[in-house]
Amino acid sequence: MKRIVLPLILSLCYIAESLFAQFFAARSFGGKFTIVPHFLLVMLILMGMHYRKRLSIIYAFVFGMLFDAFYTGILGIYLFFYPLAVYLTEKMDRILQSNIFTGTLVAVLNMAIVEFLVYGINALINPQVMGFDDFLLFRLWPTLILNAAFFILAWYPMGNFLKRRAREEEKD
Repeated sequence: MKRIVLPLILSLCYIAESLFAQFFAARSFGGKFTIVPHFLLVMLILMGMHYRKRLSIIYAFVFGMLFDAFYTGILGIYLFFYPLAVYLTEKMDRILQSNIFTGTLVAVLNMAIVEFLVYGINALINPQVMGFDDFLLFRLWPTLILNAAFFILAWYPMGNFLKRRAREEEKD
């Protein structure tokens, strides 16, 4: 049963992203802003901070592939960017002292990197998608604010769960 809990949490975050996007569509915020929930990425970043690094990257690959298969037209974007974000998180976490403030900064930075990379690939494929200024103002900042708030809410419960789970797995 214990082995199912973490994939179940990640799966619920995966589903919650689409539900959030469906219930809080762009028209809910005056039609100007595009808010992209990255709840799954937040959980993967938390795993990079508090859980076994190799297993966190494997989860990032698997869920990145699932995300690409269901939500994007290009297989491989999130397949590589999610593990990159987890890897960068793990490297930054070694340097910085892990607390809620630095954790939030690391998470926001990694989410921004993923957003910039995805925007860059989309701009290469379809140059008329969205201007860079519009991307920064109407998509990046609202997305980072939402996901930073989710990260702060998930920091203590998920961090404690992941640390406890890692200790249990070391004993086994």
